Amino acid sequence: MKSGRLGLALLVASVGLLATGCTPGVQPVSIASGTATQVINAHAQWAPLVQALEKSESASMYKLQTAVNIQNGNLHTSFTVYGTIQQPDLASIQVHENNFNIAFYQQGQVAYQQDGTIWSPADPVTNLNAYQNYRDIIDYAIAHRLPIVQMNRTYVVDEYCNVYRVVVPNGIAPLPAFLGEAPGASRAELSTHASEVAYEFYVGETSGYIRQVQTQSVGVVDSVGSLIVQTSTIFQDINNAQLAKVQIPTSLVQQLEQGVQ
Repeated sequence: MKSGRLGLALLVASVGLLATGCTPGVQPVSIASGTATQVINAHAQWAPLVQALEKSESASMYKLQTAVNIQNGNLHTSFTVYGTIQQPDLASIQVHENNFNIAFYQQGQVAYQQDGTIWSPADPVTNLNAYQNYRDIIDYAIAHRLPIVQMNRTYVVDEYCNVYRVVVPNGIAPLPAFLGEAPGASRAELSTHASEVAYEFYVGETSGYIRQVQTQSVGVVDSVGSLIVQTSTIFQDINNAQLAKVQIPTSLVQQLEQGVQ
């Protein structure tokens, strides 16, 4: 269902997409702009990542691109989310999967979704700050004294980044929408398949912002089977008033001018 896919896509854009897991566990993430592969410090400190998160949360605008890969046996699905966000409540988001496209536009408490060529009223997203949703992960890891390791320095978009990796238990963030709707995917059932989600945070050496977040998990849903989920979210044009300005889609303007709701 397209509306369900949009809900998942918006969750990806704002949370980074999590899946609960089981054995065999997570491996280093292997998608996106930059990929760190080597541990250079197995006893890294949390302070640099926390400082980067605080700076990133205060960003007033940015563009993001999220690539999602989901594998279930021989079946493979991938899609991409492109978004431009201006805090606190202005956003334009596009979802591309195979041969269909979905768009979402929000201004204040008014939002529209486009399936095909028609825009329809939609529920606004309560919190559009993609960075704030990573705080739950980091706060949990610090509170539970989970280890953080530093990976090899990696180039992302337009600057070198210091990379930090942490592995957290499942259930720290909400389930993807499509998993929550699947039979046998209740939180109680999924909690019995306890496993891990790996996060890699890429912190710009020059900008100080979190420039990329990669995740990987291996999960089980009773009615679906084993799922391998990989995501990568890249942030760019952060606080660039010219390049990260949200524009209302031309097709939406035309439809509203014609009085079509």
